[in-house]
Amino acid sequence: KGLTKWRDDIGKLPRHGAISHLFLAIDAEGLDLSHIDDPAHLVVQDWDRSLQDSQNLCSFFIPSILDKTLCPEGKHVIHVYSSGGEPYEPWEKLTPGSDEYEAYKKERVEVLFSAVERCIPDVRDRLEFSIIGSPLAHEAFLRRDRGTYGMAWAAGTSAPQSGILGSVLPFPFPNLKTPVDGLLRCGDSCFPGIGTPSAAASGAIAANTMTHVDNHLQMLSEASKLDPMYKFLDAGFMGQVYKPLVQGMTPSSELRTDRFTTGAGVAPVDYSASDPNVSDRVDL
Repeated sequence: KGLTKWRDDIGKLPRHGAISHLFLAIDAEGLDLSHIDDPAHLVVQDWDRSLQDSQNLCSFFIPSILDKTLCPEGKHVIHVYSSGGEPYEPWEKLTPGSDEYEAYKKERVEVLFSAVERCIPDVRDRLEFSIIGSPLAHEAFLRRDRGTYGMAWAAGTSAPQSGILGSVLPFPFPNLKTPVDGLLRCGDSCFPGIGTPSAAASGAIAANTMTHVDNHLQMLSEASKLDPMYKFLDAGFMGQVYKPLVQGMTPSSELRTDRFTTGAGVAPVDYSASDPNVSDRVDL
C-alpha cells in the first residue's frame, strides 16, 4: 500500500516543458574574454515577456575559461540551452533527420546563437564545430519523457514524499528515500532538484546516507587537496561540529548492516579494498 501511494505520488508530479541545446567549438585566436568574470551567463531578450518562454530566456556557459584541458590551446567550447519552456508538441510531429526537422532545429536555436553573440559578436565566423540538441534528442539520449527539463514544483512549498522535514520546511522536491528498504534514489527528480550541481549533490546525499559521516568528511578533505580550486570542499572545523550531531544516524538505519559489529553505526567503516578485514564484512 505504501509503495503504491509513493509510486502514484511521484508519477503525478508536474514537469517543466522541453529544452533545446546548442554545443559549439570555436577558434579563440585573438579573442579577448577578459571582460568575463563568470563563464556562466543568463540572457533575457525582453523583460516584459515570460521567463518561461524558451525564445526569451536562455543560458550559456564557457567551461574552457576555467578548465584549459577541455579543448586545445586557442580554442573554446560553449554550451547554450533554452529555458525549460520549449513546447514539445511541434517537435513530436516531426521525423528526426527529415528536412523539416533540420529546418525547425535551426529556427528554434537562432535565439541561442543570438545570446552568445552578445558576448562574442563574431562567434559564427569562429565556428569549428556545432551541434543542436533538440527536445527529441534530449528525450532519446537522456531518457527525458517528452524532452522535459525536469520536475516543476513551486518554490516555498513541499512536494509529496519530501520526508519529515517537508512538513516543517519548504522542500520543493521529494527526498531520496523509497518505501523499499535499502533502495535510494538520486538525480534531479529528488532533492535538491534540477541541474548538474543539484543532481550531483543528490548523489552525495545518497552516499552520505549509506556510509558513516566520518567517511564522507574524509573524502571531502582528500578531494580538497587535489587542486586549489577544490579547497572549499574541506569541511574543517564545521565538519567536526556537524559530525557528533549525525554520526549516530549514519548510515541510515535501514542500511546499517555494520551496526551489529561496530556499535550501532557510531564507529566509521572503511569501505575500501585497503581494509584488511574486507573479506569478513557482513554485507559483502
